[in-house]
Amino acid sequence: MGIARQEEDCRALCARKGWEVIDVYSDNDVSAYSGAPRPAWQELIDDINQGLVDAVACWHVDRLTRSPRELEDVIDIADRHGLELATVSGEIDLATPTGRMIARMLGAAARHEAEHKAERQQRQRRQAAEAGKIAGGGKRPFGYEDDRITVRESEAEIIREGARRVLAGESLASICRDWKDRGFVTAAGIPWKPSGLRRMLASARVSGRREHTPRSSWKGTRPLLGEIVSDAMWPGIISHEDSDRLRALLSDPNRRLANSGGSRSYLLSGILRCGKPTGEPDKTCGWGMVGRPRSGVPRYVCPNVPGTGACGGTATNAEKTDDHIRDMVLAAFESPVFMQRLREPDDGGNELYEQIRADEEELEGLAEDYGNRMISRKEWMVARAPIQERLERNRNKLAKVSRKAVLLGFVGSYEDMQSRWEEMNDSQRRAVITAAVRAIHVVPANPRKRWDPDRFVIDWIA
Repeated sequence: MGIARQEEDCRALCARKGWEVIDVYSDNDVSAYSGAPRPAWQELIDDINQGLVDAVACWHVDRLTRSPRELEDVIDIADRHGLELATVSGEIDLATPTGRMIARMLGAAARHEAEHKAERQQRQRRQAAEAGKIAGGGKRPFGYEDDRITVRESEAEIIREGARRVLAGESLASICRDWKDRGFVTAAGIPWKPSGLRRMLASARVSGRREHTPRSSWKGTRPLLGEIVSDAMWPGIISHEDSDRLRALLSDPNRRLANSGGSRSYLLSGILRCGKPTGEPDKTCGWGMVGRPRSGVPRYVCPNVPGTGACGGTATNAEKTDDHIRDMVLAAFESPVFMQRLREPDDGGNELYEQIRADEEELEGLAEDYGNRMISRKEWMVARAPIQERLERNRNKLAKVSRKAVLLGFVGSYEDMQSRWEEMNDSQRRAVITAAVRAIHVVPANPRKRWDPDRFVIDWIA
């Protein structure tokens, strides 16, 4: 029944009782059962406690509350303040044991019906997902027309570009900056942000698949990945394989997401490691070096930050270091040994996709069982641990496959690689370097040399 009709009936009830209406407390479109904040409900309770309200009229008890706990609060308030309660659906006298019993019975019945309704809706949503049907509500998804089925090709090409660039190792922030400069906006007409781009590319929808995330399995922010339950009734924009790689990459907790939108001004910051000896056998500082100019000259330095393990004793010219590392990396890429390694099988990338997907679905099932109280928290944690460990191991393997894919599109003759390098931004260059290099250790400079290329020790990824 509409909120306006309910208010009309309640006003008529107040008129019959001779009550003066001082305010209307309406939490429209907020379910009393959902547990969501109800500002008007809280305002009503506050006004009763302050003595501003001495009677409440509602259409039915279940319009007031569907929580037995909240109903008991109302009964307690009625005791303390002599509150009267009237409902359009029938008289309830909270001052008598019989009236309270009726209120509790009506409240319990309403709660029971609400829980069954939620269960039916959850089952219907699950069935719709398994049938690949469209999820209703909300704005149209980026890449599709208003019917949510027809591909909007101009936006689809943007999605494909974003997928290629992320799989090539480029940061989300770098892509968003580029798209902003080119005037690309979301379906809502606003510039792309890393968080929104991450969620869009990780969605199974863009690969023509339907995913489902039961509301009972999470609280607060919706998880990035849902369970893929079927092929959808709409066409995909990217392949299933690329989608699985993106989902594994973007859900990796070790991945650093550049959400600030700020640009990186130093190519090798964090990749360079301080190699100054600590005085202990075979041990160096190992702290990540950062960009920090001196007298206007860009440098990489071991930061002397109080409270950290950084020694602050190593520095190198940034421009010369960038050029030197570029030359060393490109020369290594041109070597026959590296080319042979790059052509080796990818350790079953397709099989890894399937294993990761199966483990994600198993974790989702466990979470749903825990949310439905079919298992205890201890049982959930014990069952979850080996799955999470296996998932992490397979994601690490998949990361190696993804790094190889980055290099396959880059490696060629030295002259070709130089040309491609010059056309790249720093985020893309970092992706190429980190696909082959774990870290670059910088030992202290030889005081007799103005520039010492032997300072740099590269830890290559096997």
